[in-house]
Amino acid sequence: MNLDCFGSSARLHHIGVAVNSIQDIYPTCRVTHDAIQGVNVAFVSVNGCCWELIEPAMEDSPVSLSLNKGVKLLHICYEVNDIEASLHRCRQHGFHIIRHPSPATAFDMRRIAFVSSPTFGLVELLEIARYE
Repeated sequence: MNLDCFGSSARLHHIGVAVNSIQDIYPTCRVTHDAIQGVNVAFVSVNGCCWELIEPAMEDSPVSLSLNKGVKLLHICYEVNDIEASLHRCRQHGFHIIRHPSPATAFDMRRIAFVSSPTFGLVELLEIARYE
């Protein structure tokens, strides 16, 4: 079954997981601080799949709330051509917008948005990189 929730060109980009400390898991990986999102992130490859390790950068970070509830798997991210069109399509499929598009330091200021549904959980949409 193909719901085409995110657009026909959407592709899996990464899986996001919450961690208390990136350095405790992968001490040599490059960590990026994202003041806009209030997190520190690192990307690692696990058997060919990209995982985003997300640690809270402040006490009231949404990631802190997830960790306190015992939630580790946060989201699945899809890279999309048109983030606005994808958000419109998501609403048509019963998703609720959790966070409207905003720039993300970890993705060279490309915009991200978050949507959620009772069936699919939290999904991050990442605007595709545009090269001039």
